[in-house]
Amino acid sequence: MSNLNFYNNGLIQPVIDAEKPNSAINTHGANILIEQLYKFYGDVKVLEDLDLNIQAGEFVAIVGRSGCGKSTLLRLIAQLEKASYGEIKFQSVRNFREGIGNDDIRVMFQDPRLLPWKNILQNVQLGLPKAQHPLAESLLEKVGLKDKATQWPTQLSGGQRQRAALARALSHSPRILLLDEPLGALDALTRLEMQSLIERLWTEQGFTALLVTHDVSEAVQLADRIILLDQGHIAHNFQVNLPRPRKKSIAFAQLEQQVLDAVLAT
Repeated sequence: MSNLNFYNNGLIQPVIDAEKPNSAINTHGANILIEQLYKFYGDVKVLEDLDLNIQAGEFVAIVGRSGCGKSTLLRLIAQLEKASYGEIKFQSVRNFREGIGNDDIRVMFQDPRLLPWKNILQNVQLGLPKAQHPLAESLLEKVGLKDKATQWPTQLSGGQRQRAALARALSHSPRILLLDEPLGALDALTRLEMQSLIERLWTEQGFTALLVTHDVSEAVQLADRIILLDQGHIAHNFQVNLPRPRKKSIAFAQLEQQVLDAVLAT
C-alpha cells in the first residue's frame, strides 16, 4: 500500500459541488481512491479486487453481513493494517500538491476508548499542542459536554462517552473520519441524537466520512452513498438522493427496504 503522504498525478479529480444537497457545505476532506485491493489472513480472503472512489467531503456508509470485510476496509484506510495487494491513495481537495498524513485521518470505534485516569477535557486534548487546547473546550460545547469537562469517563453515560470520543477525533481537524459502528451499543434515542450530531458536525467541518454500520436505516439517514459489501466485493452501490436534514418519508422507507433486501440477498 502506498504511503499516506502520496498525492496522485491526476488520477482523482477534485470534486466540489456546492449545489449538491447531500454534500458537506465546506469541503475540508480528502479524496480516497482504492484500486485492486486484496486482504488475506492466511488462507482466508477478506477483500478481493476491490475498487472504490470516495470524493472529498462525501459521506459514505458501508453495510453488509458480518465477516464481509467492512471493518477490515476501514482499518486498511486508517493504516492500522497493511493490504496484501493493491493501493489506497489520498488527495487533498484544497491543494493538489498537499499530502495527506496520519494526522489527517481519525477513527471512532464502537468503544469510546477514553483514558480512565484523565478527565473528559484532558481526553479531548490528547495529542493537541497546548496552544490548541481551547479548541477542545469549544468541541465539548458543540457536543453538549461543556459541563462535564472535569468529570471522569466512568461518571458519564455511554452516549456521553461517545460524544467525548467524537470531540476527541474532531479536535485534530481530520480530513477523513472513519466511523466503525460507533453507535452500535447505544439505546435508540441516544443513537438518533448522535446521528444528528455527527451529521451536523460533518456539514460544518466538511471532512470525508466513512461509516461502517449494520443499521440500514442509519446508513440511509447519514450517507450520500451506501456501499454493500459481500464476500470482499462491492455487490451494490446505492446513491442517497434525499434532502438533509432527513425525515422518515415514503422515499426514505423505499430506499431503506431496497438496501435491506439487497443485504438479505447476500
